[in-house]
Amino acid sequence: MKSLAWLSTVALVSALGTCSVQAQKEDRRDYSPFYWSQSQQFLSPYATSGKMEQIGRTGVAAMHAVLLNEKKILVIDKAEWNEAQFDSGQSAFSVEYDLDTDEYRLLPLETNTFCSGGGFLGNGTFISTGGGERVGRTWKAAPGWQSIRHYNPCDDGSCEWNEYTTGKMVENRWYPTVEQLPEGDLFIIGGSIKGAAVNRDEINVPSYEFWPPRPEGIVNMPFLNETMPYNLYPFVFVLPDGNLFVFANKQSIIFDYKNNKVVKRLPDIPGMPRSYPLTGGALMLPLDPANNYNVEILICGGSEKMKNNAAADDTCGRINLGDEDPQWEMDTFVHKRLMPDGVFLPDGTIFWVNGCQRGWAGYNGRNHDPTFDPLIYNPDKKIGDRWTTGLADTNIARMYHSVALTLPDGRVWIAGSNNVSPPDVLAEYPTEFRVEYFSPPYLFKSATRPLISHVPRIVTYDQSFDVLVNLGELAQSGSDPEIKVALLRPGFSTHSMHMSQRYVVLKHTVDADLQTVTVESPPNANIFPPGSGFLFVLCNGIPSKGAELFVEHDVNDLQI
Repeated sequence: MKSLAWLSTVALVSALGTCSVQAQKEDRRDYSPFYWSQSQQFLSPYATSGKMEQIGRTGVAAMHAVLLNEKKILVIDKAEWNEAQFDSGQSAFSVEYDLDTDEYRLLPLETNTFCSGGGFLGNGTFISTGGGERVGRTWKAAPGWQSIRHYNPCDDGSCEWNEYTTGKMVENRWYPTVEQLPEGDLFIIGGSIKGAAVNRDEINVPSYEFWPPRPEGIVNMPFLNETMPYNLYPFVFVLPDGNLFVFANKQSIIFDYKNNKVVKRLPDIPGMPRSYPLTGGALMLPLDPANNYNVEILICGGSEKMKNNAAADDTCGRINLGDEDPQWEMDTFVHKRLMPDGVFLPDGTIFWVNGCQRGWAGYNGRNHDPTFDPLIYNPDKKIGDRWTTGLADTNIARMYHSVALTLPDGRVWIAGSNNVSPPDVLAEYPTEFRVEYFSPPYLFKSATRPLISHVPRIVTYDQSFDVLVNLGELAQSGSDPEIKVALLRPGFSTHSMHMSQRYVVLKHTVDADLQTVTVESPPNANIFPPGSGFLFVLCNGIPSKGAELFVEHDVNDLQI
């Protein structure tokens, strides 16, 4: 009897429908991580390297991307030429990408989304914030500096952008960061009032505001003056105590956004600046109830200066906020890497991809020596043993304006790279529309993977719920498999940022028959701000497919 994983692959492929794709079915099965013709008594050649595959095209340069649900990705570019065009001849600069068919649907937009931010409200609506200048010619767009754009995810191809001229931010914000808050609204911080290669005092926006707007309006934040000029797209994470970790340039603070107060100043990270345009990547490491949700922050990469031949940084800094006197522990980044994308995998490790070894973030000759080799970082191992190398690599240079998102099926979706303006598909490092999927080694460790069902669509905080599991031959009744349950939010991907990305380990118990797992939702909204995540059950390190799960203060808060 073939596994349900195989059946899901057949459904995936048959959904493509066209004759040309039909002819590729058998070939695709040969290398899909979800099809196994052998018995389980085998060793896949990809069990240590994983696999990188080029499948599909985005139609628009993927400057921004966000996973909407189990089947769709929202892709956003700025207003410019793209290969996806409307019947009128106007270029599209946003599409909805279908993960089942690897095809896209064009989405009209009225305002320029250049270098914007984004996040989900607790009610499920995606909000795009800020953007760039007015654009004319065949790709017309109104100014997007203060724009607030709404998108309600759906599965049936009917959802569209909604833009309201009366609903906008107080300040122009180009390169703002957005963080989803425990209250269910959005924290919007920083940026500049117009486009620039690097921030300057006269265009700096040293403030934050909320969406929907709060009575306090915009709030001044001196930290964004102190960290000039490298303070665009600051790194921001909601902490379990309800405060924020905020990082820009080389500096970081613990910040009480409710009272506009710096709670604690942390030491500067050693090495080079890490913020745009000397761009590194950052994550808050997995939150685990086993250590009382202790917080550690990881920041990797950067560049030494704004020069085309500048050397990228080859270090990572890690700081434990639970220490009495937190200090940065420095580690190698294996390769020099500027503009890296770091995304959580379902097992809680971190996949690093994209970027380059020389230069700084920006257009036209600023990026050189692409890094083709991805890495996996295991935060649970000791320093010196955390890095996995030798993974399946790519031959596509993905530098400025690249993105990466972890998918519910356990793969990573990789797209973008547009470091020339105007776009040029014939450049040395061309505007890139091809999509890649990376299948991590855990998809090749066994011929089966855990199957989960009866996952509720919505739960409230500190609620217990049952999930049915089928572990197949991974674990038999009476055995003692290693079971882990986690909730992953992939976040909004742009410019090496993954705004609101979050990984939370969930408390759980497993019935003796290994067929039911009783799971406890996050205890409060500081641990996991309201909205969706993807629930994974792992058996001996092999993840199930993720199921979308909304965590809300009240079940009636969800509006999609």
